Amino acid sequence: MAIGNIFKIFQPKDKVFFALFDEVARNLVGMSKFFHEGVSEFDQNNDNFVRVISDYEHKNDDLTHRIFVELGKNFITPFDREDISQLASALDDIADYMYASAKYLFLYKTPETKEYAEFSLLIHRACLELHTAIKNLKDFKNTAAVKEACIKINSYENIADEVLSKALMRLFETNDPIRIIKVNTVFNYLENVTDKAEDVANILENIVIKYA
Repeated sequence: MAIGNIFKIFQPKDKVFFALFDEVARNLVGMSKFFHEGVSEFDQNNDNFVRVISDYEHKNDDLTHRIFVELGKNFITPFDREDISQLASALDDIADYMYASAKYLFLYKTPETKEYAEFSLLIHRACLELHTAIKNLKDFKNTAAVKEACIKINSYENIADEVLSKALMRLFETNDPIRIIKVNTVFNYLENVTDKAEDVANILENIVIKYA
């Protein structure tokens, strides 16, 4: 084998991993946009809403699988293998919980449209910032932009906590136990989405600290 070919084997596969992470982030942006639009104008009879969200979730699963396949194939990676694994899993969790939110929202057909829409908008904004952070993570050339995006994601999670607290306060005032159980279930899944987005932001910040 030629020396050049040997050298290529041990070169970091930046293009492969960063391209896949960028594709995951773009998928989450599209998924969260469709999710927010569907929640804002929720139609209890539109089962297409859950089907499309499911399609996004399946695409995310496929991309995550491809990341782990590349992780198994490549000896040298652009940053630590454990960080790649954690980042891929955390991004996949966002899609999983968004899909669960859509599924239970459609299943329970609860009327808290305003509160759900506030949450879904924060989720979409967080996904936009995740995409910004991942785009700027490549080659660690713009770590300031990564950090700024992560700060915004953390602020969206804090705002989501406030939205949740106020919504639950109004919910419990209804004294309707069945409705409380249903609505609280949906809110728990929505909260998990923003929590997972914050987890991704924390992982990205740690990567920047370690490698920048």
